[in-house]
Amino acid sequence: MKAFEMNKPILTSRQQEIYDFLRDKIVTRGYGPTVREIGLQFEIKSPSGVMCHLKALEKKGMISRESHMSRAIQLSYPPQPMTELPYVGQLTVGEVYPSANPDDRLDFSGLFNSAEHCCLRVRGTGLQEDQIVEGDTLIIRRQPSFRDGDLAVVVYEDGTTGVRRLYQESHRIRLESARKTDTPHFVKSIIVIGIVVGVIRQY
Repeated sequence: MKAFEMNKPILTSRQQEIYDFLRDKIVTRGYGPTVREIGLQFEIKSPSGVMCHLKALEKKGMISRESHMSRAIQLSYPPQPMTELPYVGQLTVGEVYPSANPDDRLDFSGLFNSAEHCCLRVRGTGLQEDQIVEGDTLIIRRQPSFRDGDLAVVVYEDGTTGVRRLYQESHRIRLESARKTDTPHFVKSIIVIGIVVGVIRQY
C-alpha cells in the first residue's frame, strides 16, 4: 500500500471527488453507485460524461469495471481494516504529557486477524480481582490446550462454564479462581474452550 501511495496517479479535482464518492459507497454499503447515481451526485447530465470520468479512473488504475454489470465497480486498492493506533508514549499522572513520534504505532492485528479468535462479554463480578469487570469484553483464542497460569474459558462436567487460571500438576489440573478467598478446584481433565488473550473495556 505504501508503494502505491508513493506512485499514486495524479487525479484531477473532479476525478478525486468521484473516486472518493465511489470509495465511500463501496465501503459503507458494499457495492458501487450506478452511472445515474454518480450523475445526480455531481450534476453531470450526460451518462457519457460520467463514463468519461470512470474510464479515466480505470485507465489510471484506480478502479476496475465489469462492462456488463451496472454496479460492478471495484476499487483497485480497497481500504484495509485499521488494526493499528498511534502510540503516544507512557502516561504518568502529574508529569508532562509525552511527546509523540507520529510514526510510532501499536499493532492490534494479532487480536483480531485470526478465525481462531472470538469475543465474550463478561457478566457478574467474579473476575474483579483479575481487574476484569462486568461489561468488559474478553478476546478468546480458541484452543483445547493451555500453559500453566493461562486464564482459560472452561466447561465443567455438569456443563456449566467458568473462567479460571489453569495449572497442570502430576495427575490432575488445578483451577484457581480470581477470588483469592476461593479454594482451588482440582479435576482429572477439563474441556478448554480457549485462552483469554485480551480485554477490551469501553467507558
